[in-house]
Order: sequence, then structure tokens, then C-alpha cells
Amino acid sequence: MNDLVFDTSSIISIATNNLLDVLEQLKKRFKDDFIISDAVKREVLDHPLTIKKYKLEAIMISNLINNNILRKYTNINIEKKTMNLLSISNEIFLANETPIKILDKAEVESLVLTQVLQGTFVVDERNIRLLVEDYKKLAQLLERKLDRKITINNQNIKLFKSEIKDINIIRSADMMTIAFELGLFKDLENKYTNRAEILDGILWGLRLRGCAISTEEIDEILKIERVK
Repeated sequence: MNDLVFDTSSIISIATNNLLDVLEQLKKRFKDDFIISDAVKREVLDHPLTIKKYKLEAIMISNLINNNILRKYTNINIEKKTMNLLSISNEIFLANETPIKILDKAEVESLVLTQVLQGTFVVDERNIRLLVEDYKKLAQLLERKLDRKITINNQNIKLFKSEIKDINIIRSADMMTIAFELGLFKDLENKYTNRAEILDGILWGLRLRGCAISTEEIDEILKIERVK
């Protein structure tokens, strides 16, 4: 496994499902770094610490950062490339000739960092994943959501593709499926819960708290893991 670069969305999904301890156990199993960018640190730690609603989760995340389970990457300056790619990305899709904002800085900064490090991008947000993997499908989803015709700026999508190449993307659901395979949820098995219910509960918990994973994908994972 390559170094993993986490977006805000994946960390929040893991934190709100009380799975930060599992993330820590996964880190101890692998030699590769679990990395966050400066913008992601601000979103999952600095700002939430000032809001009572999110303070507890931020405190728990701070412990992972303090213990280098999540490491903030500061070795290179990617600000210029991030802002350029952010501008390009948010002018790819248009409705009535008006650009649609689809990404924020933290997402793009994490994506750029993944490209620079040749790592794996851990992100639960659907827009950025589809922009990398299937931008035409993203355009279709935007049309359904906004109920209007979406046009694509072909020049900008080419610029985006020239900057971002061969990115491997996984979600929090994929990480927790790996944890399940490694037996990190075995302690949850008892007379009331079996392996199928545990994995189903994990995946649905992640889906309902931010991870973009479909019912069909959950069913497929359960079949692959031979628990359904």
C-alpha cells in the first residue's frame, strides 16, 4: 500500500462512526504514512475546536495527529498548484453558462498532494472522486440534482486530466472493509451479532454519515466478503 492522503470527508465519516481507534490499529499494521494537508487539518481540527458541537471529535482527532497516526505534510509548497487546479475544477461544469462550484480547497489540496506523493487518495465525497474517475457520470448527476442542462468545458477538463493522472482512490468504507478482513472487528461478535451484521452495520453507518457508497456497492462488498 502507498502512503494514504486523507480528505476531510473520510476523516469525518470515520470519526462520527466512532472508528478512529480502528484507523489507529490500521496504521500500526502498515508502514506507509497516513497524511493530511494543512487545509484538511484546519477543517478537522483547528476550526472544529472552536465549535462546541464538534469539539469532542476534534479532540479525538487531535490525539491521532499528536501521535503521528495522521501526519500533516509540510515538506513542499503546493499552494499555487492547488489554487490553479481549484479554479479549473470549478469551471468545468456550467448551467445556463454559469460555472458550478463542485470542489473546495481542502479537497483539491489533498488531491494535489496525492499526485505529488504518488499515494492513494482516501475521500468520501462523490464529486471529486467522479471528477477523477468518470466526469461524464458526474455531469449526469448534476443534471438530475439541479434539474437543468449541464455543459462541459472541454478545455478545462483536459487541463484537469493533464494535471491529475493515475490517481488511486478509496473511501472510508474500503478502509474499514480491509480492517474487517484483518479481524479488527472480531471483538464485536457475540450471540446477538454475527460477521454479516457487523460488516453491514459498518458500511451503512459510514454511508449514512457521509461516505458516498451505494446500496448496490454495499451488497457487492457483503457478497465478496462471503457474509451475505
